[in-house]
Amino acid sequence: MTKDEKAAYWRQQVDGFQASGLSVKNYCAQEGIAVATLQYWRRRFVDAVEPRPMVHGTEGFLPVTLAPVRLPVSPVEIHLLSGRSLKLTAPLDTGWLQTLVRVLESPCG
Repeated sequence: MTKDEKAAYWRQQVDGFQASGLSVKNYCAQEGIAVATLQYWRRRFVDAVEPRPMVHGTEGFLPVTLAPVRLPVSPVEIHLLSGRSLKLTAPLDTGWLQTLVRVLESPCG
């Protein structure tokens, strides 16, 4: 049996099943064919008629946007010589923090 003959045979089986009104299991039992084989050919014919949609010219891929990972930040508490304290919860630049502490600890005037 050639490829074309095989496809024609299974096209008749799929069409026969659809026209029968029977369940796949009952139709296959009546015709003496395997359920999995009929299901395979049904999918194959459907895919040939209704190709799967393409997204932006690439089959099977969707656009992905990555978001930055935000790790939980533990609060940092800084006790100044004056007795005051700072409690900071945001990620900090160490240079900025050194400048802040220097300014807060310097005498005014």
